Amino acid sequence: MANHNIVFAGDKVALIVRGKTSAEHSPGKLEQHADCVRSNGSPVGYFGEGGEGSGYIFSAVLIGIRGEVYDMDGFKKNRPYYVDAALARGYGVVSTALVVSVSSSQAERFDDYWSRLTDDPGTFRLLGKNCSTRASGAFRHAGILAAGIPGLDTPNNLYKQIVTQRQDICNSYSGYIGFTTIGSNMAMVVEDQ
Repeated sequence: MANHNIVFAGDKVALIVRGKTSAEHSPGKLEQHADCVRSNGSPVGYFGEGGEGSGYIFSAVLIGIRGEVYDMDGFKKNRPYYVDAALARGYGVVSTALVVSVSSSQAERFDDYWSRLTDDPGTFRLLGKNCSTRASGAFRHAGILAAGIPGLDTPNNLYKQIVTQRQDICNSYSGYIGFTTIGSNMAMVVEDQ
């Protein structure tokens, strides 16, 4: 089993597509989720609060529900298999991370976007204003992308957009993803499937 330890020291950010098993795989629309990694290596993601129960899909599509931004503590509490590679393997949660090299100013703007969204997460909707819409907003706010996601706002469509438009600055890794500290920096660990 090979591990990739990707250290974040202010020079890169990442998109993580949950449910995407390889760079070429296209997961079903409801089988994927987008998270990001800030320039300091900390995971961050956008969710609809109270995502359980029979009325969730109806509310999330038509009305909208309260949005919530998870940081490491939020992930550990609500989705620990998104930040612990051993748990991800145990639960069968395979993800693909797209690591994007950035300048210091792009890194600062990317992180600033997530800080602002944390302060005011707004309304989550499955069709627009979802996890991939917010992730796209971070890449646009940082100046990495110039426009929104082509077609439907899905994590995989955002992944494909970044690869198509910024292939020169990104690398893809697939497997079981977790986070750790290496020296004084945080790192994303990707364990091969």
